[in-house]
Formats: sequence, C-alpha cells, structure tokens
Amino acid sequence: MADIVVCDDVDGAFQNSGELARAGAMGTVVVYDRVAETREELLHRLQGTSIALAIRDRTVLDRETLAALPELRFIASSGPHRIDLKAATELGIVVATTPGTSSASVGEHVFGLVLALARRIVPSDQALRQRRWEPVAGIELEGKILGILGLGRTGGAVARRAPAFGLEVIAWGPTLTPERAAASGARMVSEEECFHVADILSVHLRRSELSRNFVNASRLALMKPTALLIDISWAGIVDRHAVAEALRKGRLAGAALDLCDTYPVDGNDPILDAPNTVLTPHLAWQTTESYQRSARMAVDNILAYLNGSPKNVLNPDALTTSRQGAQAT
Repeated sequence: MADIVVCDDVDGAFQNSGELARAGAMGTVVVYDRVAETREELLHRLQGTSIALAIRDRTVLDRETLAALPELRFIASSGPHRIDLKAATELGIVVATTPGTSSASVGEHVFGLVLALARRIVPSDQALRQRRWEPVAGIELEGKILGILGLGRTGGAVARRAPAFGLEVIAWGPTLTPERAAASGARMVSEEECFHVADILSVHLRRSELSRNFVNASRLALMKPTALLIDISWAGIVDRHAVAEALRKGRLAGAALDLCDTYPVDGNDPILDAPNTVLTPHLAWQTTESYQRSARMAVDNILAYLNGSPKNVLNPDALTTSRQGAQAT
C-alpha cells in the first residue's frame, strides 16, 4: 500500500475532480489545501510518504527538500517547473508530468488577453464602473500579423486558433523547422523578422539558459511602436523592466502578461504601474477542464508507476537507481 500526499490543492480542484478516489484504492491519500509556508512544514507533511502529487508550480521541491525525504520515490506533477529535476534524478526520485493538459486553456487565454488589449476592454470597464463614459477606438485583428516565439504545444494551440480572427501567423523558435511551423498553420521566419514584423507578439519559449532574459530591451526595440506584446511564459524570459520602460516611452502600444512567478506578487514589479497593460495572476492554464485533465493524468501516472509501467517520466535515469529498486508496492 502506498501513502500519497497531495501538496497543494488550494482551490480543491483535484479533490472536486473525483480522480483522487482512484489513487485512494492504492493507499491512504492525504490532501493539503494550502501551500506549505516553510520548508519545515513541507517536510513534516511529506515525511514517510513515497508518493507526492504537486500541482503546477505551487510547491518548491528543491535539492535540500528532496534530500531530506529518504522514502520519497515518485512525484506526480502537473507542472514540474519548481522541482529540481537534476537532484531528483541523482536521488532516485522519479518525476512524471501531465503534458498537453492545459494547451487549450492557455491558447484561449492568449486571445482573451489580445482582445482585451486591442479593444481597450479593461479601462473601458473601469471607467463605466466609475460612472464615466469614455469610449476609445481599438484595433481590429483582421489582417494583422501574429508572431509566435516558441511553437511548442501552447504556441501551436495559439497558432491554430489565429485563423478564426483573420490573423496571419509567423513563428520563430530555436529548434523550429519550416515543416513544423506549417503543420500549425504558421510561416517560419528569422528571430529578427518575428520581432520586427509582428503586430502582436506572443511569447511561448521554454524556460532554459537560452531563453533567459530573451525578450529584452534590445529585442523590444525591434518591434513596431504600434505592436502588442503577449507574455504567458515563465518568469525570467521576458524582461518586465524593459517592457514597462517601452510602454512608458510609447515604444510599445500595449502588453498583456500572465504573471508566472512565485506568490504573492512582488509589489515592486514595474509592470504593475506600467500603462496600457492587462495582467492576470497565472490564470492561463486554470480552467475546470484543464484541472480535470491534469488530475486524471496525474492519477494515471501514479497508478502506472505503482503497476510497474511508469509513463510521462521526465527523468528516466531515476528508474534504475537503488532507491527505486527498494520500491515496495
């Protein structure tokens, strides 16, 4: 029998999905409805358990934490961005994820942000609530060029939705090929052209050393002053100081960002006071349907691991370690 700890079901979505009952057939499931405030609290929750379920990037599972959990063998995650994968592999802890479960949600959120910026929906709403009638002319999407940086699952989901708005799609990525771009309805261009030509630029690059601070002041300077920037990428890929400065100086018409940072928001973040912005608190992936798919696949991953046929594993080298050899099912 396996003890399973759900680290951070803060909104009850995984419990409400009904999927955790399947895991309960394999052992005791303990669910926490808030993120541990300290490392000590997290270690207390996970002490003695062999399986942890971590939802998106809410809980930090770094080397120090993982090293202090000698019985932990498997982490099911719906977003392993705050798990030290190298440390997990070295310690023999298998990490499995839920690929593609939020692509549709993210793709739709991007266009929600685009429309909010293009049609000035947020300031118009705020003015009316303050009893002011301030209609402002927006822009149409029809005939505009959408540039996508990174045409993976989420970038591809955005590209496939673009024709509904009459957008022409161009794309660039460090490993993108013309064939893969065409499969998503996009035309592959150079990095410089993507910045220079796009009327709307949507950032979907994977987090890596290559993408760190990628959308910076020098690249933003390539963009049209009439362009809109959409950022639903992980923190550190887009330089928000540079974006805020470009907005203040009129070198960029607007920016919409889904802030994928640690919580709570940094009160000193310059983007919070920048003009012509729409901001959301890491909402792009959060839909009822995405939660349901994530919960289902996470539990599927747990059951597959317990049945000796792990799937969606990010670090297969961990499967051959002595810790896994000692697994008790």
